[in-house]
Order: sequence, then C-alpha cells, then structure tokens
Amino acid sequence: MQTLSARIDFTRPDFRLRAHLRLPDSGITAVLGPSGSGKSTLLRLLAGLERPRAGCIRLGEHIWFSRAQAIDRPPSARAIGFMFQHYALFPHLSVAENIGYGLARGRERQRRVAEWIERLELAGLERRRPDALSGGQRQRVALARALAPRPRLLLLDEPFSAVDASLRQSLRLLLQELVSENDTSAILVTHDLEDARQCADRIGVMIAGRVRRLGESAEVLADPGDAEVARVLGWPNTLPVTQWAGDEACGTWGRVRLSRAPARAHEVVALLPDGPRPGAREGLEVEIAQVIEMGAYRALSCRLPDRTPLRLHLPRALPCPARGARTRIAVPPECVIALPARASVRFNHWSPHP
Repeated sequence: MQTLSARIDFTRPDFRLRAHLRLPDSGITAVLGPSGSGKSTLLRLLAGLERPRAGCIRLGEHIWFSRAQAIDRPPSARAIGFMFQHYALFPHLSVAENIGYGLARGRERQRRVAEWIERLELAGLERRRPDALSGGQRQRVALARALAPRPRLLLLDEPFSAVDASLRQSLRLLLQELVSENDTSAILVTHDLEDARQCADRIGVMIAGRVRRLGESAEVLADPGDAEVARVLGWPNTLPVTQWAGDEACGTWGRVRLSRAPARAHEVVALLPDGPRPGAREGLEVEIAQVIEMGAYRALSCRLPDRTPLRLHLPRALPCPARGARTRIAVPPECVIALPARASVRFNHWSPHP
C-alpha cells in the first residue's frame, strides 16, 4: 500500500505550517480552508517546490524528504502530477506538446498523448496553442498533462476555479473517473465546498497552517469537531453560549434545548438549518430578512434578537412567512449540537474502518 505519510514543519515571515498527514493510495482528499491557511503551500511542500525546515515526507517506502537523513528529492523524482490553479500550460507549445511534456520521446510518447487526447475529448485541438482554447479545454489539457506520466500522487490546486459553474459538475465527475481508472490518489485544494462534497472520499480542513480535521467525507461533514471547522464546512448557524442550564444553552440570541446535556460546557452551539420551523408558539424569536427560492425548499435568512443571522431551510410544502415578518421558530433538540470554539488538533490522519 503506497500510503502517503508526511510530517512537515515550514516557516516563512509571519506564517508557520505544521502538518501531519497519513493518506491511502487511492481516492481523492479535498483540503478546504480560508485564504492564507496554507493549503497551496502544503501542495508545494509535498511536490518539492518548497522545502520544510524539518520533518519527513514519504510515499510507501520511497522517502521524498527527510531533514534527519538529509534527503530532498526534486519534483521530477517524486512521481507526482501537479495541476496548478491557472494550469501553467506552456504558451509556446501545442496541446499535444503540452500533454507530452513529461514523457520520454518516442513512439510510446505519441501513443500516450493520442490516448489522452481521445480520453479527454480534445481531438481536433492537437495543434492549438493554449491561448486558442476555452477555459474548460485548458483545464482538460492541464489534467491530461498531469496524469500522462502515470503519477502515484496527483496534486490539484483550485482546478475548477477558472471555469464556469456550468462546467464544474462535469469536470468533477471526470476527475473522479480519471483518478479511479489510473489507480492513483489525489489531493485537491479548493475553496468550494461543493468540490469537496461531490468529489472527495476524504476531507481535510486547514486553519492557520494546521490540519484541524481530516477523515472520511461523511464523518467530517457530520462532525466538524469545533466551531471554526464547522464554519469552513458551511455550517451557517454557530451561536456563542454565555450560560448553560443543564441541557439548555443560553445566549443574547435566546435559548435552545439539546437532546442531552454536553459532557462539558462548550462555548458554541450549532443549529442545523433543516429542522427548525417558523410559526411556533414558543421558541427563538426571529425576523425574516429574506426568502430565497431553492427549488425543493426555501432558504430563510433570519435575524435573532441580538441581530445574529440565522439560516433555515423550509420545505416548499410548508407555509412560509413573508419577508419582514416576526415569528418564533421551534428548534428540535436533535438539531442543536454543542461545539468547542476551537478544539486541539485531534484528526490528523486517515485510517480505514476495521
């Protein structure tokens, strides 16, 4: 099993990255985090484009970097494919020449280039230069170039950020297919939560240079571990708690009841948006600021008494209060989750289920 294992300590002025990763040899790991958290730097460190000040990076038995052993393999010796955010295609080379750039010259190179042109539906574009391609075409050329040398690890830095939203879904599916077909693993850095939801087998969350949560996608999305990670994962309703009374959490926004009292008095509660319902006789007071049609449901943007925003998802079959209305919402206890404001780094490696 070609497990990727990395312990990295990296510094530059006003920034420090300390990461511990252990990832399997298949599937896609999406890395999310706010701007400046170190996501792209992590990829560059794994690729050998930046050098840690300490640590070790290895894939299976192959050591790519070890400060203790004075090993620092160049990018060309690390068996990686790197797809940069803006693709970094060579402007003076054709589509076919870009795809074949990392391959040894000869008939095998021509065959492999032809295979990738056919696989990524680039036929007829072989002689075009990158400036004559659409964003989606450049994206596919960059992906083919990264995969053509058959890397053991594929690194992708915001690969869908430069294409229209209408193309992203098909490109996400294509990426999943290619990673599976080519028996490789991929680390996908993205700021788009939907990339992670739709592509990733595992999700990692980076904040301030630390991997704060890493695990199977379903587990991470259901249990962020702390409020900071929850916000990165798109949890819209995180409310500060000023007082606990058994299984009740209280704040300037009101009070809610949990299914059971938490083991310790956490600083935050998260309200899941799908369960609360407006029009209750008792519950949180809210003002409806906006109603957004979302197809199967309506998204209600609300304000609590202390002006804290709150987002609710209301099925279309249920009555919907008008914008500007004041009402109370019933919050089922199972929709309230207690979270620490910030947890220690507990989830720093992947491990298979027994």
